[in-house]
Amino acid sequence: MNMKANTNMHEVAHVQITSSIDPEKQSYTLLLSGEIDVTAAEAFAILPPEPPQPWVILDFAHVGKVNSMGLAQLMRLLESWKNLGVRLEARNLNRMVSMLFKMTGMSRYFGAQAGDDTPGANFANISSATGRPARVAATESARSRLNRPKLRRVARAGAQAAEPVAPPADNKMTFSISLQGNQQLGGWYLLNILLQRQLNRPISVSINQLDKPCKLHDQGLVFATPFEACLLILRHHFIPVAQPLDDTNEVSIVCRQDAAGKTLGDFAGASVVTTTESSFVFLLGRFFCDECGLDSAQLQYHFTGNEITAVRSLISGQADMLFMLSKNYHQLSRISKEATTLLDESETAVAHHMLLLAPEYAEEQAVLQQTLMGLPETDKGQQILAELGIKRWEAPKEDEIKMLLMLYQRYVGL
Repeated sequence: MNMKANTNMHEVAHVQITSSIDPEKQSYTLLLSGEIDVTAAEAFAILPPEPPQPWVILDFAHVGKVNSMGLAQLMRLLESWKNLGVRLEARNLNRMVSMLFKMTGMSRYFGAQAGDDTPGANFANISSATGRPARVAATESARSRLNRPKLRRVARAGAQAAEPVAPPADNKMTFSISLQGNQQLGGWYLLNILLQRQLNRPISVSINQLDKPCKLHDQGLVFATPFEACLLILRHHFIPVAQPLDDTNEVSIVCRQDAAGKTLGDFAGASVVTTTESSFVFLLGRFFCDECGLDSAQLQYHFTGNEITAVRSLISGQADMLFMLSKNYHQLSRISKEATTLLDESETAVAHHMLLLAPEYAEEQAVLQQTLMGLPETDKGQQILAELGIKRWEAPKEDEIKMLLMLYQRYVGL
């Protein structure tokens, strides 16, 4: 059947939108291409507030990347159309965009509309780039309620609930740091000296060690792993202040080079080794397994406490798969790399280490942000950044934090 269509092109910033109308099918198709980021707001603003047809098809075949700010713009558009009773369908999402949709609950916009008896209205209204329907959010929610995976429990830093705490009478603030690497140590002490001057109060620094967990919620200031940050935000109402630019936690899922399985789907019921369950490497690893059809609740998990031991356990045959921080996997020795095969790797860009402030110190947030964001402007600040191995600091994005918390709550709870 030939399409009877009117076609228009909207091109603004990093996203291009080609729209077409098929009166016979009563459909309004939007072909998106490029990147969907914060500039997408300008492109979406050109679209009609009320679609010209009751069925809107969004085709993501030529979308390379969607970041959290772009998702926020898209969510506003879909929310307004959903409220009008428009039937929405997403097609040709690449794997990473599809996963981000599921992580953020975007799938809810693409269900069949109430009272819609159009043929095919009740099918899963999200399809992947391969044309196969993607699993809908309800299915994933059901899976998350299955039995928890069999694993060896480890102590979780800051796991106890805390009563509201008033700032100490002596004006002293405590500052706990979860290092990204031992080479950062000098940089943190230099930064602490600067923060004491800017906040005009003494600050006592402590280094949080994985094998010696401390009560992070008792601290005034915390540089936390993504996992710790979620706990502090959800349970203790800590305030996100800043995060290192372009430094996210991603997972590499690895098997031995001589393994019989070559895709994630080949490892049903397999044993998995990783550092700790209290990490986003573990959570992202589980998420990727579930999204690829491998039920993460049926895997056997072993926690080693450090990545070197985890890699050795995999290579020696004590486990079938390894969940490992991606940047560390790519820095493994040639011998270790040759003994392993990379099965999959995330590119979510949502799990950052984060500087958080206890709610009783909320008045210090503005000064802290101003100090951290201003580091590149002075020689001393540039020295501190170099010692920390951080390009610069940026303010955490609300939508990225929401994505982080959704993933955390899916597998951990609270």
